[in-house]
Amino acid sequence: MLDRINFRDFGGEITPDGKKIRTGLLFRSGVWQRINKSDRALIQSLTIQHVVDFRSLEEQERSPALLPGENKVSLPCNIDQSTRDRLKPLLFKRHADERIMEVIEGVYIDMVDMMVEPMAKLIRLIISPGGAPLIIHCRAGKDRTGFAAAMIQWYLGLDRETIMQEYLRSNDFMNPRLSKMLKRLRIFTVGLFPKGNLQAAFEVKERYLLGITAKVEKEYGGIEKYFLSAGITPAELDQLRLKLLES
Repeated sequence: MLDRINFRDFGGEITPDGKKIRTGLLFRSGVWQRINKSDRALIQSLTIQHVVDFRSLEEQERSPALLPGENKVSLPCNIDQSTRDRLKPLLFKRHADERIMEVIEGVYIDMVDMMVEPMAKLIRLIISPGGAPLIIHCRAGKDRTGFAAAMIQWYLGLDRETIMQEYLRSNDFMNPRLSKMLKRLRIFTVGLFPKGNLQAAFEVKERYLLGITAKVEKEYGGIEKYFLSAGITPAELDQLRLKLLES
């Protein structure tokens, strides 16, 4: 039911050494601008303690999140305006899909540095008493949220293929919306809007996640050092494992 907002638990997977990421603690989502009684009842049954918003402050003001939770936590990563500025000259050009994907890939590379502090604050929230269950979200729940979920799963030892499969699940949410968006755009532009451009701009791609993991490894020395660079201590990382992994 909640797949229409890209909502899901990103626990439950088994690591190569046989440990399971706990379910019922970490959820991910897009932003909710409408919420009905059944949605609210379902979320309330999860006893969500915190709702973490990665959107920029401008995005948060423009579209306040309606996700129910005990506490709202703003950890902004401001990629919204720069992404729009980079994509604007390309969206209506023919055969621009590869260039559009290069732009999005560049945004992801920038996000590695921009998300250092938000990730540190998220980790401290997860391990704090009463910090979880929690929801992390951005606008569509696929880029900033996808980044954060993948980094946590990577640190917990999940294999790359499984992390990638979980990351790409956001396309199941995006594709029906892209179809509707394309119909409206093609009416507005008398059929001239290039279909491939829309898919390139809004789908998540394997190359994006590969790009950020390569940067984390090359420039930070791996996921653990990435978290340590933000001031997270080894003891806090141990607490994260204890909190999120079952034997």
